Amino acid sequence: MTQSQKQKNIGTTLSVLTISLWLGVAQESCLAASAAKDNAKNAAPAAVSINTPTPETLNTKKQLLDLTGGRRVKVVWNQGAAEKDMKLYLFDTKDGAIHELPFAGSAPLITIDGRRVYASIGKAPAERVVKMFDTETGKTTELAKGPGNNLLAVWTDPKSRKDWVYVNNSGDKNESWNVPAGKVYRFPMDKPEVRELFWDRTSSHIYLMFSGDGTRACFEPSWSNIGQLKLEFDAQGKVDQEKSVYKQFGGGCFPSMAPDNSYRLFRLEGDHKAISMCDMDNTKPRKIDITGMLTSAQKGRNTWLTRWSTDPRYLTLIAPAGADAQIWMGRFDENITKIETWVRVSPEKGPQCWQSQAWVEPKK
Repeated sequence: MTQSQKQKNIGTTLSVLTISLWLGVAQESCLAASAAKDNAKNAAPAAVSINTPTPETLNTKKQLLDLTGGRRVKVVWNQGAAEKDMKLYLFDTKDGAIHELPFAGSAPLITIDGRRVYASIGKAPAERVVKMFDTETGKTTELAKGPGNNLLAVWTDPKSRKDWVYVNNSGDKNESWNVPAGKVYRFPMDKPEVRELFWDRTSSHIYLMFSGDGTRACFEPSWSNIGQLKLEFDAQGKVDQEKSVYKQFGGGCFPSMAPDNSYRLFRLEGDHKAISMCDMDNTKPRKIDITGMLTSAQKGRNTWLTRWSTDPRYLTLIAPAGADAQIWMGRFDENITKIETWVRVSPEKGPQCWQSQAWVEPKK
């Protein structure tokens, strides 16, 4: 073989190797691009921006202040695509940021003064814990632990300003969430070891919420059996069950009691598109649509997890119900006959939202 032929063969070999390497790199790039596309398609929802205001949260702050006429708002909710990923968040118009609470939990409740957030933690009975978070100091307090500590309600006595915490044993036997639970107990926040029986005349399920003065409460003894507890008390301030009465008002789910002393009560209708509202003792019943925030693409879907705020003009819920559920806050008209407007509180993108409650600064 001549020297020129050897050089020609070497050149040909190098060309083939170059082309092969180029094809390999190109194929790898295509595969990487395809994998990236698939990963993006199947990626988990975007994380919630924490502690630092963003253009989105600052816009939410403005809308909430417009909604309440400039009064400060705090909204607490739990959020997560699965129970193991569930986190608690607090939005405060004071700084326009979302804050993650230092513990996970479900069904968070905020006190009438907006200061404290309570939540149940743990699914297994032995892991059940009731915790309290101070939204002004950031301090966390563990109040109770073990079976029988499913958080039902928190009521602040308007005279003593003492928080009373109400619990039952819902879920202690790993039963379904719609199975009736047992006795309801209560304890003062500052002395959780002093536990007293509150109610055992019916089963207690998972919903309880009090009027401002604590003499009435919406109650759901069993699934889709919603009504009012009219309470009487003895000289020591304990509930007198002999004189107290439960009266069913209707079916549905997720009932709420007005936080003032109007004794209004609402319950979510079976189609989850309206609430049934009534005045004191089930008078003047009416239906109120709660789907006004849904977009044209979401029409036909429903809402869920309704709850009255600490102000009788406002409520929160999730919409639309499902994996893309977000927290919304609505304002009733003065006569509590319709919802005037809605504001989305949780970020537009993120994991599914669940239960919530809002505090609205009282009028001065």
